[in-house]
Amino acid sequence: FVEGEGIDGAEIQPAIVGKRGCSGCPVKCKAILEFAEGRLKGQRAYRPEFEPMINLGAKCGLTDVQDVIYLDNLCTRLGMDSTSASTAIAFAMDLTARGLLPEEKKSGLDLRWGNSASMEALVRQMAAMEGLGGLLGRGVRAAAEVLGPETQPYAAHVKGLELTAYHPAALLGSALGYAVSSRGGDYNNVYASLEHRWTAEQAVAAFGTEKALDRQSYEGKGRLIHRAVVVNIIVDSLGICKVPVLSMIGTFDLVPETYLAAALTGWELDADDLFEIGTRTAHLERLINLRQGLDPAADDLPEMFFREGPHRLDREKFKQMVREFYEAIGWDEEGRLAVEDVRAVEALLPEVSVA
Repeated sequence: FVEGEGIDGAEIQPAIVGKRGCSGCPVKCKAILEFAEGRLKGQRAYRPEFEPMINLGAKCGLTDVQDVIYLDNLCTRLGMDSTSASTAIAFAMDLTARGLLPEEKKSGLDLRWGNSASMEALVRQMAAMEGLGGLLGRGVRAAAEVLGPETQPYAAHVKGLELTAYHPAALLGSALGYAVSSRGGDYNNVYASLEHRWTAEQAVAAFGTEKALDRQSYEGKGRLIHRAVVVNIIVDSLGICKVPVLSMIGTFDLVPETYLAAALTGWELDADDLFEIGTRTAHLERLINLRQGLDPAADDLPEMFFREGPHRLDREKFKQMVREFYEAIGWDEEGRLAVEDVRAVEALLPEVSVA
């Protein structure tokens, strides 16, 4: 996004008048804002997280940082997820630019890139389930089903969940994480910061190749994302915030988490035990999804990322990444569990059955 500097965090820094966060947290990642001029002058606002800054800003072509903050805060007050809302707005703007959104569907709005007034109108329509916003508020997958098959390649979702900020072709680990995540296209469910922070030596030891850390390389990504999936499951299961654990510390070895779990439970544990528990939990999530009708072919990305722009993904290499992930986690080439793994999960939780 060539005008991205206008919505950079540095533009917000002078307006910070206080910080807040979870009780007892030393990070305090939230900030209270007061602007001396502009749209938000005289109002108290709150700094958006990194994702909404990109999603409401660059993804929608919006260049005014105060407009981005206003819209993010509006989504929060209305109880809406700003990532899904902004991705739905970007979907409508993209279809407009492509000539794929009929005038009668636009609710009279100017849906050119970066129109903050129309973005606000769509957010309010989503909350009220009215007009075009009411359709978009059902999610981009459902909206595309109504708007027609020619719009479906541009609906940025995986398994019905709108994609977050990162372009898949820029971070191939995140691209694979989007595709295989049990909840759909959310980088936070398979947060993989080790892709750009581990050393070459660590990568060779863990994944067999240092190319796993090359953000543009397909090699080794299946094994890398397998580790990320398991570590994220354990961190989530322990109720730990990913900001310090995976963004700031980022060991991805589960050693600190083992100390914590052992201290809390009194159990004798090592990191291998947590990796086994995390893998078993991944199996259980997969079994539940399959039982609920998941087609493994949904471990994929929208077609737009394979056929357009200077940063296209290679379809065959992407499929190979998915297969490598299946192999690493212990699923077959179709993304299904081996019989022995199914039985192991069922033995622990007899009420869960794939029958």
